[in-house]
Amino acid sequence: MKYGEALNSKDELKGRDGVDLLARMIYAGARGESSEGKCGVAFVAKNRKDHATKAAEFGGTTWEGAF
Repeated sequence: MKYGEALNSKDELKGRDGVDLLARMIYAGARGESSEGKCGVAFVAKNRKDHATKAAEFGGTTWEGAF
């Protein structure tokens, strides 16, 4: 599956690289927002990933977990 193609289920998120997951998160969370709003979504995701110290916290320490 190429970047930007629609997914049919949440299961299709598994195994994707961080760039794809982050782009999808920004698009889903701030589609109609300004660049500042899109950056806000990206920072939230980055903070979740960076500050998770174990698998259960914020979904884990990977981009997939932050999603």
